[in-house]
Amino acid sequence: MDPLETPDKDLPLRDDIRLLGRILGDTVRSQEGEPVFGIVEHIRRTSIRFHREEDEAARHELEAALDSLSHAQNIQIIRAFSYFSQLANIAEDQHHVRRTRAHALAASAPRRHHGPRA
Repeated sequence: MDPLETPDKDLPLRDDIRLLGRILGDTVRSQEGEPVFGIVEHIRRTSIRFHREEDEAARHELEAALDSLSHAQNIQIIRAFSYFSQLANIAEDQHHVRRTRAHALAASAPRRHHGPRA
């Protein structure tokens, strides 16, 4: 199997996104405080559980958590998730550059991207 096309080809992307997420989490914790970080983490984990497992209890928990936020908290939470989305997009762009470079060094054509781009 071609090492450029192994199933683990996206592992560096996942690692980059995890690293950026941890750094963002540390930043949210230091700038906005532990309570805001806790809300972001609760929403993130509950959203993942709802999305991956189609867990209806998680959906209700998520709705209740979001409905309970104040206007100021909504802004803080939206800002944190927006920053994460921007960081993930940057990581994806960098990953595309990294993969294109790897293909160029291996003298093979890069695969065309067929998935959605954010």
